[in-house]
Amino acid sequence: MTTKIGIAGVGAIGSTVARALIEGIDGFELECASEINQPDEFDIPYVDFASLAERSDLIIECLPSNAVPTLTSEAFSRDKDIIIITSAALLIHPSILEQHKSSASRIIVPSGALAGLDGVSALMHSGIKSATIISTKLPTGFLGAPFVSDHNIDLECVTEKTRLFKGNALEAAQGFPANVNVAATLSLAGIGPERTEVEIWADPNAMGNKHEIIVEGKLSTIRASVDNLPDPANPKTSILAAQSIIAVLKGMSSPLVVL
Repeated sequence: MTTKIGIAGVGAIGSTVARALIEGIDGFELECASEINQPDEFDIPYVDFASLAERSDLIIECLPSNAVPTLTSEAFSRDKDIIIITSAALLIHPSILEQHKSSASRIIVPSGALAGLDGVSALMHSGIKSATIISTKLPTGFLGAPFVSDHNIDLECVTEKTRLFKGNALEAAQGFPANVNVAATLSLAGIGPERTEVEIWADPNAMGNKHEIIVEGKLSTIRASVDNLPDPANPKTSILAAQSIIAVLKGMSSPLVVL
């Protein structure tokens, strides 16, 4: 049986996933997409969120965080499963998880640009004492972030590695909604957004987007570091984010799954 996929948002991440589906992933086919700026690359129907949810068996979300609640409302009302890459939206908009309580939909959050989440999930069973994520990007990667605007930070004046923010994952998601899906995902896998500590650094000499996690448990400590190339189409995100969605799809249809 083939699962019909609808992609909401065909920007840097969504277009990569669309290409992979067109090239072929066993058990899945690209049915339709929602996108304001419709690319000519894909010969598929472009529809609104309601039609996308109606036509699809599985929805893949690749949207700005403020558009996610509208999409999830349509998905949940039809009990459609949804892959959410913009995990910061789950923290910024608590109405999403509240509405989800009355739906049979399943929310799947990929690892995105992180590594080590399998260990974090395992560590939860024995108890986590602290969780920290340190994210470093080029200053241009933070253009348009509400925290930057609210604090009148001139990113062009950042000439050396500078810490822009220190706080918890909820505060980070509110201040940097396009940059800290990694922090939101770590908090969801671990001890929650209010206890997950976040540091955000701007480095003009950064070679890409770097994310380091340190999760300390009663019996084990997990340290993981990933250096990602920023997506050329969107420096706020990493190329690995789209690949993590593709990995989820392949895992869902594979007879052998390594978690």
